[in-house]
Amino acid sequence: MQEKSKEIRPDEVYNALKTLQEMRPLIHCISNIITANFCANGLLALGCSPVMAHHPAEVGEITSRAAALSLNMGALEDFEAMKVAAAKANEVGHPIVIDPVGVAASTYRRERCFELMDTAMPTCIRGNKSEILALLENRSTAGGVDAKVDAKDIPGPEDFIKKMQQFAGEKHLILVASGKEDIVTDGTETYLVANGDPLMAKITGSGCLSGAVLSAVLYLNKSARMAAIACGIMGIAGQKAAGLTKELEAGTMTFEKYFIDSLSLLGLSDCEIINVSRLP
Repeated sequence: MQEKSKEIRPDEVYNALKTLQEMRPLIHCISNIITANFCANGLLALGCSPVMAHHPAEVGEITSRAAALSLNMGALEDFEAMKVAAAKANEVGHPIVIDPVGVAASTYRRERCFELMDTAMPTCIRGNKSEILALLENRSTAGGVDAKVDAKDIPGPEDFIKKMQQFAGEKHLILVASGKEDIVTDGTETYLVANGDPLMAKITGSGCLSGAVLSAVLYLNKSARMAAIACGIMGIAGQKAAGLTKELEAGTMTFEKYFIDSLSLLGLSDCEIINVSRLP
């Protein structure tokens, strides 16, 4: 692995949080039914204003008034609405984030994701490592939505990052692969975000919310650096919530509650634990 250098300062993260609270951007989410409530509450906790509009007859109008668009492939029943909303977001220049939920397990979802990418010209695609690998190699890599790719099928870290950089550069987008270390790249700049806690993988919706948070933060600036800050915000909230949960010797439902609380209460002192490196 290449040598890493510490990159993002706590005040950068805090300034992004304060700006979102001051601007209260409207974030249009076409999210799956399982996680829509969690995503809406997470965005509200950050100070954003979420709208979950899914009907093809209204999404163009809703998106034109929003600041950013978050599209979740777990809502494939709303695929036509996604295309309409994406076309409008492109027209008005709003950031578009696609969460390729389930593309590692479903050829149909993967094909629709590529179709949406061709239509939408997304700003960012964010998925777990098995989902991103499925897109990089256009093949199934896991047996379920949350399944991990088999270890024998995972490229080495440097090879995986190089594949991500090439894909991001060719597609002119920001690519985010979440995991123990989130990898963020636009093909030129590459960041590793080491914040977070294993409990984040134990609740439904943390990945979906990450996509929504990315869309909100990228509204401030469409850059890989801002995408890394968004991942850092999620990770810091996860660490803070995990600490509170463990103090109570509680479980995943308590963690979910504290996660939303933590997002709503993040201060400059919390941002001190930001741990983002940049590959040279």
